Amino acid sequence: MAESTPALSQTAFVQQLNFWARDASNESAALLGAFALGMFAHLPDEGASAPISLESLAQRIGGTERGTRSVIEPLVGLGFVRLEEGRGYSLPASSDFLRHEGFAARMREALDGWLVSAKLPEALRTGAPVEWRGGSRDLLGWYRQEFLAPRAPAPSPTAADYEDRAVRNFLRTQALVTSGTVGLLEAMVSGPRLLAELAKATGTQPEALRVLLGVLASMGLVRQEGDAFGFSELAGRSLDATSLPYFQRALPATMDYWEAFAHLDEAVTQRTFRLDLRDPETAKRIYQQNASRITGIFVSHLKLGRKAAELVASMRPLKDARVLDVGTGSGVWGAAFGLADPSVHVTYLDSEHVLAQVKPNIAKLKLEGRARYWAGDCLSVDYGESQYDVILLPQVIPALPPEELPRLFGQLARALRPQGLLLVSGYLLTDRRDGPLDALYFALRRYVSNEGDVLSMPDFRRLLEPVGLTSSRGFEMPIQQVVVASRGDVPWPSP
Repeated sequence: MAESTPALSQTAFVQQLNFWARDASNESAALLGAFALGMFAHLPDEGASAPISLESLAQRIGGTERGTRSVIEPLVGLGFVRLEEGRGYSLPASSDFLRHEGFAARMREALDGWLVSAKLPEALRTGAPVEWRGGSRDLLGWYRQEFLAPRAPAPSPTAADYEDRAVRNFLRTQALVTSGTVGLLEAMVSGPRLLAELAKATGTQPEALRVLLGVLASMGLVRQEGDAFGFSELAGRSLDATSLPYFQRALPATMDYWEAFAHLDEAVTQRTFRLDLRDPETAKRIYQQNASRITGIFVSHLKLGRKAAELVASMRPLKDARVLDVGTGSGVWGAAFGLADPSVHVTYLDSEHVLAQVKPNIAKLKLEGRARYWAGDCLSVDYGESQYDVILLPQVIPALPPEELPRLFGQLARALRPQGLLLVSGYLLTDRRDGPLDALYFALRRYVSNEGDVLSMPDFRRLLEPVGLTSSRGFEMPIQQVVVASRGDVPWPSP
């Protein structure tokens, strides 16, 4: 069994691995969802007629503008759809295959298998087809067909690329999730093992497990050495005993959205959300899980937070600063500012059940003497006037209803002292909202769970300037971007 992926650097391999774990299913959902919505029937040919506006496209597919935008933006970012700024969308000649009925049928068939793919662990344990909707589905046969059998030629390289991303990416994600669920990844950490040993360790049927190992080999994770199977060289360096637990923490979060993505078309046309994070009980469950997962990667995110604190310190002194961490999550951003200067005092604002995760993190850093824990909803608390020198919003904006943002930014601006800074961390879209791709996939995930949106700098300025925060810039940080805003009374750092 040979590895079949092109040679990658270690960094590129880790990026690919993280993409499969976190974003690949988002990408598949957008590409398959566009067919479920009948989107391509309404896109004019590029150059043949005027592009269609977002408003008109949403009307024709019977969807909301935001839902339609969440689906089509990744297609623009991938180059399958054209966006002419100020006019709208069209279909380039290279994407003509998207109108072919045979290709559309292939996409509908893949979408029909989305939910049942989550039964892959069962198929591995039994080695047989799984029961599904009154019948049975041969999941192992489907994986053999998609990854281990010769592929039928595609109409064009662009069509082959679309097909691979739409049909196989979510199956790759499910293969990774299943490998973690049955303990296969953990079983291979110590080195190559015979198939029978791996099957016993994972409670799976040997020949069924051979299929999964073949899929992982096609992804560059596994190689066969004689009769034994183990990690490839790159996978072995990326998924050692220390890093594997960190990697596997991302997989349950991906599965939280699995059913919602299968019904993306319902979310766009009916505003029916299978994972509705505006429902208090659902939100409590997901956010509590997320806080626990984020706590598990606290150290790596603390480095990012300290970079942000260094950026702020280059603009204004942090001595005796009062910092408010809104939607604190694990507390990592506030903690980074608390560590930046021994006189900084930080208020951590979040729900009671999230703050229960925060307090041990702050105690470990010996910052509790300069910490205040504020249990509340960031949309309903009274922030007061001229209370804080720095206000942090760490990955909060995408979780909030867009219609609430003008009022929230107004309250936060009022709560800033003179020379105060508002710092928003997270994804930042390009001005055209056509990238980066990981930000677009994150925005789609936010939409399908009935949450907020990912913004561009023009989007931010439309919210910030009316409330007096007239000076704002975006800064690149490791992993994320940061938007910093002020009233114009704080100088920007030197280049």
